Amino acid sequence: MSVRALLRGARLALHLAWGMLLALPYPHLPPGRQHRMLQSWSRQLLSILGVGVRVDGLPSARDGNACLIVANHVSWLDIFALNAVRPSRFVAKSEVRGWPLIGWLCRRTGTIFIDRDLRRNAATVNRHVAAQLERGARVSLFPEGTSTDGRGVGHFHSALIQPAIDAGVVLVPVALRYRHEDGGHCDAAAYVGDMTLSGSIWRILRGRRFDAWLTFAPALATAGENRRTLARAAQQAIAHELTMVIPSSSAATPQTPRPTPTRRAVCLRAHCGVAACLWRMTPLRSPRLALHPAGKRRWAGNLLK
Repeated sequence: MSVRALLRGARLALHLAWGMLLALPYPHLPPGRQHRMLQSWSRQLLSILGVGVRVDGLPSARDGNACLIVANHVSWLDIFALNAVRPSRFVAKSEVRGWPLIGWLCRRTGTIFIDRDLRRNAATVNRHVAAQLERGARVSLFPEGTSTDGRGVGHFHSALIQPAIDAGVVLVPVALRYRHEDGGHCDAAAYVGDMTLSGSIWRILRGRRFDAWLTFAPALATAGENRRTLARAAQQAIAHELTMVIPSSSAATPQTPRPTPTRRAVCLRAHCGVAACLWRMTPLRSPRLALHPAGKRRWAGNLLK
């Protein structure tokens, strides 16, 4: 069992406990404060799990807040990756409500749950989402209705895109993918098949660091459009972004060689090292050092003369 994984797990447990405390006043805070809190907590969570976040094409603040964000679905990490960049309310499957701790946190942060087996529930959710959008909120959802391994994008169900048309807000497609630092595809994040939440978390804790890449495609205007056309356009935009090649981290940030230290700098470091060693060997009961807290600095200065 990896020591690093255990340490990460301990930090994760503490962070979840901290999130539970923050979630108590969360519903009563103003939207701006909620967004800052949610963004900060999500970034810290990803950092603990060893997940970096890289963003391309992020809309500017002047594009407005109210929008419906649609993304391909790879992992339970998707929610936190999006919140780390653009905090919003999520539409999630009803099963998430029963997840330990995370389900409770989602409920406290205003997640809208949908039962995919009930058509009437979808209509109710659409009305709720449209009302949130009309109030100027951002709402995010995964139109595929299920998760994939991140190598492609599945069919987009158009029903949940209707609220954007009803509220007259733009549709923002976001391509989500997970990559290792060398640019290779990362399977550790994929939450597919019969995998359990605990198994997925442990897999990530044991694995090496990877990055979540979020590519924001140009926003789609919804005025005069129908939901099926918008769903196809968003799906095609995300599929196009997923086919683009991602450069490796090492290629993007070449290492700068360190300058060779001069003889004077080397001598100065040596003298400072000797001074530090002598300081550690000197008893703390020395009257000079006890009376003068800055004696250490003056003593080292005398040796360098």
